[in-house]
Amino acid sequence: MAHAIYCFLDGETLHGDPPRRELDSPVIETRVHNVGTNNRGAFVPLSSLKYVLLDSRSPSPEVDLQRYHSERELHSSRYGVTLSLISPDRSEVKDLSIPFTALKGIFYLKTWEGGESPTLEADWVPRILEEREREQVRRQYGATGNPRRRMPLLERIIRRRRIAE
Repeated sequence: MAHAIYCFLDGETLHGDPPRRELDSPVIETRVHNVGTNNRGAFVPLSSLKYVLLDSRSPSPEVDLQRYHSERELHSSRYGVTLSLISPDRSEVKDLSIPFTALKGIFYLKTWEGGESPTLEADWVPRILEEREREQVRRQYGATGNPRRRMPLLERIIRRRRIAE
């Protein structure tokens, strides 16, 4: 049975059927394969996806790569692209469908600059989300942890009195 992993922008994943077409619709309908959920199907808007992992396999031995290698075949469709990426350690080839809403751009290099790229830590997405949540709570409740009651009219009157003094 064909299987795909839908990776969302917020870091969650969903296991389901691969897209029927090559991202020709702004929404993907899939049967859900996740164990332990009550869901049997889902409508997934492409704008909520980072990518869809269609296949993962071992690469052919004749591939020469420096960092990431994409096979020359890039299948463009109405709402995204499908391509194959080979990992730097040559351990696997991943077929990905990526919606255009998740791309900044696809860049073709003139030359390879080389050098070491900074490695991302595995928990960077949860850490950033936790940091944003903490900042939101700080803004909403203040440093004391008590909810601040917003009284814009009263605050404006007090501010004007201070300016007048």
